[in-house]
Order: sequence, then C-alpha cells, then structure tokens
Amino acid sequence: MKFKIINTVLFMVFSLMQGHINAQENMENIETPFGDTFTLSSTKKSFTIGTNEENVKIELLDFMEEWGYDAPPENENRNHYSDVQYTLQVDIKGNKNTFNFYSSQIKQNDNFTIDIEHYTLLILSDNYANTSASIEMKINRKY
Repeated sequence: MKFKIINTVLFMVFSLMQGHINAQENMENIETPFGDTFTLSSTKKSFTIGTNEENVKIELLDFMEEWGYDAPPENENRNHYSDVQYTLQVDIKGNKNTFNFYSSQIKQNDNFTIDIEHYTLLILSDNYANTSASIEMKINRKY
C-alpha cells in the first residue's frame, strides 16, 4: 500500500515538474511580441513571435538573386535588371505555409503585406549582398 502511494506521489511530482519545464521552455522561445519589429537574416533565420498562448514561427528558407536583360543582345536599348526572391515559411499552430516575394515588391510600396489566418505580416525592408540577406518585418494580429 505504501509503495503504491509513493509511486502515485512521485508520478504527480514528476508530471508537475515536466509541465513547469515545458512552460519555461515555451517562454524562452518567444523572441518578440506581436507588433514589434524584428529582422530575419541569413545568420538569424527564424523567429518566434507572440505569447505563450498564441505564437507564430517564421523562418527565412531561401533567397536568391535573379538578374538579366529585358531584351536580346542585338537590341541596343536593352536594360539590365536585378531582383531578389525570398522564401518564407510561416508556422501557425503546426500549419505551415510558404510564401515567395521579391525585393521589388517591397520597394514598390515601401513595404509588402501578407495576410494569413488571423495575422498580417508586414515586410518593411530588405537588404541583399551576394551571399547574405536580411528582412526587417513585423507581425500583427488581426482583431
């Protein structure tokens, strides 16, 4: 009988400790609250935004420069172009969505917006230099 009580008490204590450890780990994973500006980069590829109860994980999966000319070589008036394509993955409660957009889309309107579920991703600016890139952005909750 004593053995059964001790096992039950130990099980409850370990369960409570595990719950407390998980709660601490979740708090440490939240890097910035909704509405605050943060920067994804080639060195800091992911962020968790929000609260313990409600959060969004965003990750910079890829970026690449696309360049070329707008006309064939025989055209004397051809122009060179260059643009950077970014790929983001957004994880909301285990639902992962991938988004692609270009640097020119950000510059065209001074920002670029992605609406997903109950959130708005606002891409404020980007910076690309050969092998590195960064994207300044913030995530807001829709009310």
